Amino acid sequence: MFSVLTKLAPLALLLRSASAISWALIFSNGNVWSELEYTITVPPAPPSDVTSGPWFFWCGLQPNGGGVVQPVLQWGQLGPSYVNPNPVFAKIWAMILWTVPASGLNNNNAFQSPGIWAAQGDKIDSFMTYNNNVWVQTARVTSGQASGQNTVSNLSASQFFHTDSAGDSNANFFVCESELDGSQTNRWNFNVTFTNINLRAKTNTGVQSLCASAVSHSDGNGFATIQGFRMLNDTTCHWDTVILTPP
Repeated sequence: MFSVLTKLAPLALLLRSASAISWALIFSNGNVWSELEYTITVPPAPPSDVTSGPWFFWCGLQPNGGGVVQPVLQWGQLGPSYVNPNPVFAKIWAMILWTVPASGLNNNNAFQSPGIWAAQGDKIDSFMTYNNNVWVQTARVTSGQASGQNTVSNLSASQFFHTDSAGDSNANFFVCESELDGSQTNRWNFNVTFTNINLRAKTNTGVQSLCASAVSHSDGNGFATIQGFRMLNDTTCHWDTVILTPP
């Protein structure tokens, strides 16, 4: 599972997925993203009569050539294992660190970390960084019923993604997305909130203008409300809040 968005553009785009809303920032000047961190608050469960899915909510980085590195909050699809397999709360939402390869790499097999079951209202800090051909992802529940649970992924970039001669992440594509599958996507009825989003680029070339061009948007499939933009330094963009809401 990964974003269907592949066309490059020189400015911030708010793009539609097949079923919901996406927000993307895409470099076309040779610069790349190298680090991303944010907090996601676990939303309410889908309506009790929804049985078709899965539903995924995430922000991640996509290298040029396809594939994606993405901490995913998901409902309706089980992971391979869990760090807290027997939580005291209902097993509704889980955080799993996905690494989806470019076509033809890693035998076309995605990697999933051990998942974290998390309860409504829990806050999960997600982090990813590229360094020396390794993508590191971490997720940790910092407050709520699953507080203290964490999961980690360390994977070879060249095993999963196309690399470039610069030896950098080659990830020119940042995206936040609500990815809803199944026949009941119109039953999405809750907000998903990302806070303290920090997005760092390799160099400062074009960073501020690209990040500043992001605006709140609706395309009929949902809303992306973007608030509190500022530059932390000349390579790092910050937003206080990004909220994805149903149409």
